[in-house]
Amino acid sequence: MVQKMWLPLALTLLAGACLVPAQAADKLSTVTPVADLVAEAETKIKDLEALLSSSDSYTKAKKKGVPQGAGTLALLAQGIAQHDQDSAWKKSAADIRDGAISIAKAGSFDDAKKGLDAVKAAAGGKAGGAKVEHAWDKLIDMDSLMSEVSARNGKFRKFFKTPKDHEAASRDASVLAMLALAIEADTHEVKDKADIEKWKKFSKDLQTSMTKLSAAIKAKDDAGAKELFLASGKSCSACHTEIRDK
Repeated sequence: MVQKMWLPLALTLLAGACLVPAQAADKLSTVTPVADLVAEAETKIKDLEALLSSSDSYTKAKKKGVPQGAGTLALLAQGIAQHDQDSAWKKSAADIRDGAISIAKAGSFDDAKKGLDAVKAAAGGKAGGAKVEHAWDKLIDMDSLMSEVSARNGKFRKFFKTPKDHEAASRDASVLAMLALAIEADTHEVKDKADIEKWKKFSKDLQTSMTKLSAAIKAKDDAGAKELFLASGKSCSACHTEIRDK
């Protein structure tokens, strides 16, 4: 009888563990402040509004820009929903996430607009009862994720040539730290299952570097920040060499 009761419980616990990356199971405040996530989510909503301003603009961005923007927003919203720090968006963040996912998966301009309307309503405080729990490997597809990583890295290369907006750059690092959590959770790119632990280590290294990078930029330690950025590039290159291109 005990064994019959234990099996469903064990399966439930295992399923729950798959919803959150290992390092995200700890306090997300050790990864990034919730204020950075909210600020970047607001920017993504504005970006999506521009992309969905007309049927033509949507069609042009349907395959790349929209899934990238919406997927990143979904990830940020999930971080806000699960964050140990409070925010005005916390109660409706899961609804923002679901709306963003519907935009990314939309098959038409009208469907995408419905998703955007849901996102904007949730951002305005309207909670629809969406569940906070969600698999981190189902928030953003890997192609969109890597495109977002490349875009943020490109911004850093410009920043380090002439450091200006430290607040914006520090939030770029915060977003990359969150993207690292999604990378850790999404192991479908790992062809050899023996490499999964290595994949997780590279992801953790990236997250740690980006968390430190954000703090260094906020402190206007440009020299230290550049070292951290270059070090993170080595982790990415090693992951490509040892796993992706293996």
